[in-house]
Amino acid sequence: MSKWPAVAKRAPYRRMVVAVVSVCAVAGLTVPAFARASGGVSSPSTYLVGAAQRSINPTPQMLAGHDFYLGGYGVTDGKVAGTVAIPGETGRLATGILGDGIHVRALAVSDGRHTLELAEIETQGYFAAYRAGPYGIEDIRKDAAAQISALAAHRSGARGPALDAGSILVDSDHSHGGPDTVGVWGGVPTSYLQLVHDRTVAALVAAYEQMRPATLSYGMAHAGVVGEAARYPSPDPLLTNQFSNDPNNQVVDDQLRVLQARDRRTGNVIVTYVNFSGHPTVLDADNTLVTGDYPQVLDAMLAQAYGGIGFDQVATLGRTQPNRGSCAPATPDGGAQLACLSAYAGRVLARARQALAAAQPLTGPPVVAMNSYLVEDPGTGPALLALLYAGGAIGAPVERSLASPWITGNVVGTTTFSGRIGDLLLSGGPGEMWPQITAEVQADVPARGYLNIGTAGDFLGYFIYPLSAYPEPIRRTVLSGNPPPSGDTCSGIHSPVGCPSPLDNDTFSFNLSTTIGARVTCSLLRGAGDVFAHDPSRFRSLEPACALFPADLLRPAGADTTAG
Repeated sequence: MSKWPAVAKRAPYRRMVVAVVSVCAVAGLTVPAFARASGGVSSPSTYLVGAAQRSINPTPQMLAGHDFYLGGYGVTDGKVAGTVAIPGETGRLATGILGDGIHVRALAVSDGRHTLELAEIETQGYFAAYRAGPYGIEDIRKDAAAQISALAAHRSGARGPALDAGSILVDSDHSHGGPDTVGVWGGVPTSYLQLVHDRTVAALVAAYEQMRPATLSYGMAHAGVVGEAARYPSPDPLLTNQFSNDPNNQVVDDQLRVLQARDRRTGNVIVTYVNFSGHPTVLDADNTLVTGDYPQVLDAMLAQAYGGIGFDQVATLGRTQPNRGSCAPATPDGGAQLACLSAYAGRVLARARQALAAAQPLTGPPVVAMNSYLVEDPGTGPALLALLYAGGAIGAPVERSLASPWITGNVVGTTTFSGRIGDLLLSGGPGEMWPQITAEVQADVPARGYLNIGTAGDFLGYFIYPLSAYPEPIRRTVLSGNPPPSGDTCSGIHSPVGCPSPLDNDTFSFNLSTTIGARVTCSLLRGAGDVFAHDPSRFRSLEPACALFPADLLRPAGADTTAG
């Protein structure tokens, strides 16, 4: 007998009635009981929720090949054509695995008709598509959707709730101790990209298979920002702002958001999901053990504290660092590294407990939706374009696909995501988004809560917005010191603008263009209009910059999953 009850394919009213009956049948509830559970003002709604995890640790053979690098600090492994070309640069060859290592975690949520899935890969970054083969996030999303569809088709009886590739969001946690699946710091074997692809697909399929009737509760606590107590107060601030001295870059996403699912029948926790903007840079560059940084430890702590699966998914990331102090020097056995990660993850867990203490259940009729969008923008950042096309010349052979639509000349294609779970809005951007981007979305789109996911669907540098936020990142990319007029001292000579320091900050070097941030913002506003109002212009029209990109509305939702 099929796990999923039949879902009618006729008039909208009948689809709604049958969907309600479907969830009731799976939950073991009568229709009146389901109405009480899902439709009341304060009664928790019933969703279908599943979660799964899979290890993505490299095999001993991969580590023994001396070509498995960690990413995140510096640039290149110093080799060109396999020969050391940059003295002193040897990269960070992985020497082992820290603790239980790295994972991919997946969360599936459905209203009985539509399903969305979120997954995070604990690597330095992960591209939409790869030159080496069909291992990218686009391939993962399509292959997972196809496997789920095939499984549903072979069941006796009717299919389960719908899930297509456009409803699957996959990101990387951007760990600076994770495998260099980007290629900038030495790279990893192609066999590892295949492993990540296969395990991520398996996690997504398993999460869908594990879906069962559940309630969802959402809560939020403020993380706090060092030195900015007036705006972001906290007795123990968890975050720092890299541009805290710049009046144009004061906004920080300091919300720590928690979504917890409990089995409707047993009350047991299925998953505790945390969405938080702290950069996974707790460990220093002296660590050479494969790790997901603090999310790796936090996920285990969440599972131990509440049961089920713990799942921390990174948020905006742009110029937002963890306030963690200094770690002790790394040790070969990883003891010092685990102690440092545990200290910071424990503080994040304490804030997650506060968020859960204030959490309230999602109520009203269950609603789930997700769309993905193809965004294309002419690149004007020479450093990033040079890395994409010719990084191998300096020992940084970026593995991102050179096929259309991911890059065509200087036009780069990437993805954004917009979804909803009840009255929660989900926004996903393809890199390290500036906090102003998601702040603009929150200002324009009324919702009970907001889940902001960074490095979603792709890994394409920094997304800065608005235009007024650019001057200081540009200056800091080439010059040292705090913002003028304080300046700096260069070999004893005071400079009002700072001293030459091309490696002081990489923000503008890894920015595609001065329009990509606005374009991503407008795409997220369009998506919010689609999933909340069935009107792509509903919120997009509130942002004047979006008038610059009228043609973007002509490209349908899901175009990224049909391109290429």
